[in-house]
Amino acid sequence: MKKIVLLVVLALAGVAAWYFWETKPKPDNEVAALSQPLASKHSLAFNQSVDSVLNAYYALSDALVNWDSAKAQIHTTQLKDRLAHFPLSELKGDEALQQTARPLLAQVQQGTTSMEAAAGLEAKRRAFHTLSQNLYNLLRTVRYDAATIYLQECPMAFNDDGTGNWLSQTAAIRNPYLGTQHPKYKSGMLECGETKDSIDFAHGK
Repeated sequence: MKKIVLLVVLALAGVAAWYFWETKPKPDNEVAALSQPLASKHSLAFNQSVDSVLNAYYALSDALVNWDSAKAQIHTTQLKDRLAHFPLSELKGDEALQQTARPLLAQVQQGTTSMEAAAGLEAKRRAFHTLSQNLYNLLRTVRYDAATIYLQECPMAFNDDGTGNWLSQTAAIRNPYLGTQHPKYKSGMLECGETKDSIDFAHGK
């Protein structure tokens, strides 16, 4: 009987020790380690090329935020030029992935052509919406993992109706459809919108 009691006590002590170990606060350095991005599965050249595309895209988005048609045109052309060097050839050893990504890239490139030809900011923004959706699909398909990308949405992008999407490098909302100089809202709707999805392969998500 005493042996049974002893075994029960030891078992309870073991459970208590395990619970204490699992539930105690983790050191800051351990938490930080868990949040560190994973090593990229792509080459440095691939990531640098995609980053240059994204930088041009974000500059274009900022131009729309500021209602700057001239800068929007400049950054659209810059984005188009950089997309011409999008590094699909870096996806070596995965011909199926290249075949899937190639038409998506063509759609994004067509989006820049549409934006260049669009007369007026509203027409440019409508083309920007389609371009953004296609660029997001392309980046998800190639599993870009050098940074987190947020897909954000405005529910009243066009004449207070119709959704408009864009990509952002932060979770903060800066709406390129309503922006800072809207004729009705001025800058009052700059933060209108929400994050709908994200690409976060850098953290295995």
